Amino acid sequence: MFGNAFQCVISRFKSPQKIVNLCFIVVFLFSTVLTWREAVVLEGAYVANQRNSLDNVATLLDRQLQHSIDNLLFYRNAMLYALESPISTDRTRKSLADFDTFRTQPFWQLRLDLNRSLPMSGVSDEFVRNSPLLDRDDQTLHSELSSALELSYIMRLSDRSGTLQQRMFYASRSGFFLTNTPPANDPNIVSLYYRLIARPYFYSQSPENNPKRALKWAHTFNAGATTGQIVTASVPLDFNGRWYGVLALEYPINSLHNFLQQAKYDDHEGTVLLYDNELNPIASSLEHMPTHSLFTDPQLARIANVVTSAKQGAQGELRMDSRFITWAKLNNFDGLLVKVHTLEEGVQGEFGRISIVLTVLWVLFTLMIFASWIVIRRLVNNMFSLQQTLSWRANYDTLTRLYNRGAFFEIACKLSRECEQQGLPFSVIQMDLDLFKSINDRFGHSSGDKVLTHAATMLSDAFRTGDVAGRVGGEEFCIVLPDTTLEEATKVAERIRVRINSKELLLKQGNTVRISASFGVSSADEFSDYDFERLQTYADHRLYKAKQNGRNQVCHHD
Repeated sequence: MFGNAFQCVISRFKSPQKIVNLCFIVVFLFSTVLTWREAVVLEGAYVANQRNSLDNVATLLDRQLQHSIDNLLFYRNAMLYALESPISTDRTRKSLADFDTFRTQPFWQLRLDLNRSLPMSGVSDEFVRNSPLLDRDDQTLHSELSSALELSYIMRLSDRSGTLQQRMFYASRSGFFLTNTPPANDPNIVSLYYRLIARPYFYSQSPENNPKRALKWAHTFNAGATTGQIVTASVPLDFNGRWYGVLALEYPINSLHNFLQQAKYDDHEGTVLLYDNELNPIASSLEHMPTHSLFTDPQLARIANVVTSAKQGAQGELRMDSRFITWAKLNNFDGLLVKVHTLEEGVQGEFGRISIVLTVLWVLFTLMIFASWIVIRRLVNNMFSLQQTLSWRANYDTLTRLYNRGAFFEIACKLSRECEQQGLPFSVIQMDLDLFKSINDRFGHSSGDKVLTHAATMLSDAFRTGDVAGRVGGEEFCIVLPDTTLEEATKVAERIRVRINSKELLLKQGNTVRISASFGVSSADEFSDYDFERLQTYADHRLYKAKQNGRNQVCHHD
């Protein structure tokens, strides 16, 4: 019956042209539906690519800032230790005696050792009395001066190579300061100290303005700087209920510019901008900062409305006009990165070229009736293969074939929530290859890639059912172990460490190397916390401790 009805319909089309037209309409409809489907897949891959690209820049910048902040907190701890256990030497007593002599002068400098320490510069008692924020307490003054002189030794040895910050300093409420870019002993000391205590970073650290005594960021427009701007990270120094002063790091805008330009891999990848928490532009991946804002006031308000409620480290995307906007809040900076990808850049990029090819093929399909049907069928097969390839690249690291950072974090957070709901233990292992940079320097990056591949293979061979690993940095790997206690996770880490260190790897003809790795282990049970990112932070701190203790070892306690 159905066959008869079909024949009846066909019999109405006596002319072959009508049959051809019908076939063309069918092919056109099929080609349109399939092309639309591939456009959706391509759009998803494009969004993932844009987010991963910005995430890479944010990760690199966060790592640089974390290194600087760790140094800043180390200096504060050094000062607190010196205040708690002051050291009295002949040189210290002489310097304190010199201070008692110089303290009434408009400006002065003290220095313990010309070759090993930095000079400490200060102003007069009168200057201190005339400022409401300053307080020269004679009961604690000598102890603070002695501690700052001890800190001058450490600051003198600090290495600023490879870091973003330009200047580190300690500004005291007692009328003196210490900086790793010391000034000459001249009247400029007075104006320099005044600028230090007049900036927002200083008075924002008072107990009234910062009751939590946390690290704060300040982005100010400083007329004395070549760029007109300066970014400062600061922490207060408190001891025995007294606010002594502020330790701070200054970041030149040029170094942030250079960092963003170097982190940009492709001219068609778009423009990356760094904003402070008030959405004031700080730095850009362009050669020069744009003279006009890339966003109108309503657009900035829209961005602010989205990112204000977002947590540190969060990401997202927006579409504005013909531009695609991705943003990422930094973990170690009170601001965010914004990437602007225009339609023109998108067309010139890889995904744009794929889109153009897809459009041309679609036009050709509509012009070729029967031949176009074969081409469309082949295109569908090719595009599904491309879809799988793009999906694999979006989730896996092509070198180690482990999960990349974005996919791994998503899986790890999901596993931690499942363990929490089921009341199961959950552990995290953070692993870092020891002295990896020296391998790159000695044998080249191709040998370094070989070492990473070897380490990833050893890591995968030591897996248990249910364990998941990912590459979260250059030579950093992370493993999550569901239903695993801290003790069991430590044994797994030790097994991986032994496997990696037990074999020599042939890098080049006649050159072999035995690699090692350091591990940090944390567990949800010991902290009563199933948040994966915090557990990874704990494991990372223990990894750092393992490296401090000599590398090639597993650390599972603080």
